[in-house]
Amino acid sequence: MLEAMEEHVLIGGKKFFGGDEINMVDIAFCMVAHWLGAIKDIAGLQVFEPHKFPRVSSWIKNFKSVPVIKDNLPDTDKIVAHLKRRKEMLLTSKSY
Repeated sequence: MLEAMEEHVLIGGKKFFGGDEINMVDIAFCMVAHWLGAIKDIAGLQVFEPHKFPRVSSWIKNFKSVPVIKDNLPDTDKIVAHLKRRKEMLLTSKSY
């Protein structure tokens, strides 16, 4: 998904998927912008490497800097705490 975004969508110096303003596609990809860091902290996996995806990295910075987005993103610490609890529940549950 990141490769497709980098190579085919975020080209031509566009700030967002639709140009200079956010649209529904940007909102749909909010997970990429905000959750990848939390997933890295929980799973210990480096899923996103900014140097490999400079356009996506730029888009993430642009997206998260829009005031309405910045003011309404869930708290990263709370996301990490929630995911840690879920991980522990899954690891300690018995599978039949």
